Amino acid sequence: MAGLSPTIGRIAGIKIELHWSFLLLLLFVLVLSLYVFALFVILFVCVLLHELSHSLTSLHYKVKVNKIVLLPIGGISVMDLDTVKPKEEFNIALAGPLASFALGALFLLFIPLAPAGIIHQTVVFTAEINLLLGVFNILPGFPLDGGRVFRAYLQRKRSYLKSTQITVKLSNVVLALFVIGTIIFAIYAKGYSLLNREFLVFYDVFIVMFLYSGSQAELQSAYAKTYASNLYVKAALSKNFTVVDRNARLSSIYEKMLKSHTHIILFKDGSSVKLARIPSRLQSANDASPSVLSRPVYAYGMELPVVSYNTKLLKAVGEMQSRNAPLAVVTAGKKIVGVVFSQHADSIIALHVSKARQLHKAYQK
Repeated sequence: MAGLSPTIGRIAGIKIELHWSFLLLLLFVLVLSLYVFALFVILFVCVLLHELSHSLTSLHYKVKVNKIVLLPIGGISVMDLDTVKPKEEFNIALAGPLASFALGALFLLFIPLAPAGIIHQTVVFTAEINLLLGVFNILPGFPLDGGRVFRAYLQRKRSYLKSTQITVKLSNVVLALFVIGTIIFAIYAKGYSLLNREFLVFYDVFIVMFLYSGSQAELQSAYAKTYASNLYVKAALSKNFTVVDRNARLSSIYEKMLKSHTHIILFKDGSSVKLARIPSRLQSANDASPSVLSRPVYAYGMELPVVSYNTKLLKAVGEMQSRNAPLAVVTAGKKIVGVVFSQHADSIIALHVSKARQLHKAYQK
């Protein structure tokens, strides 16, 4: 559902996306209450400022920032951290919580000045939500900012992989304490109905599952960076594609697909390379009308990431993930020499990491 996450603008050249789940939540809340909707908009702005602090700090260190994605439980700054130094990652990760604490402190100062009623209530909410964002994100566990800060600190005397492994173990402890605290609160809290307590437990379990998943993904990424950094795109290169002119008609495309036995149709559009994403209802020439068959292929184009033949496979996978693309185009000079499929590349990396880890364990014995 990546296509349902609209781009709502750019700040300092950074694309801002509103995840479809956040958009759906905003629409749902708008139906329930206009004031609660306004509070969610404030939350949205606070999360955006938190993520912007990460991104702007990254730009200061000349780290590429692809986009910011805003979700109901926070935000994600998608950036290229492959070559970032531990001290730089420390500062980038710490920038978010510091921004939230600063905003919280600022609104705390305005509380005595706010007139009683809804304005005072809103100022208090804004102060509390920013302080909560700061405290929550500084917890020493992945994928929170505190986890990245802690790992960067550990890297002063340890390897990237070892630092990640220690941080993941700490993450599990933090999550366990979070679950225990939630259960104790739900049992002994007074003034809350049974329904409210059940909702709290359900929501906190959802957060724990999300954080645990992010923690494990961080660990797998560390294994990949350690054991698969010597893989290049040629290890996953596929020749299963054909290139056509951007003005080619669908009628000729069907013939190309039959002759080349491929459904990967590429065409150049200016400086970019695009994939022809022909709707499934038009895949058969027999079912398409003459007017449809005469349409140019560029009407169905989706821009793809383009990587050099000498690009490392992990970097190519990162490009595909940041662009929500199913494949990347591989070039040698100006010539298209192949494509790399995201799922195929993931499988190759996983197999390579598994084999390398087994060899490493055998060597240690």
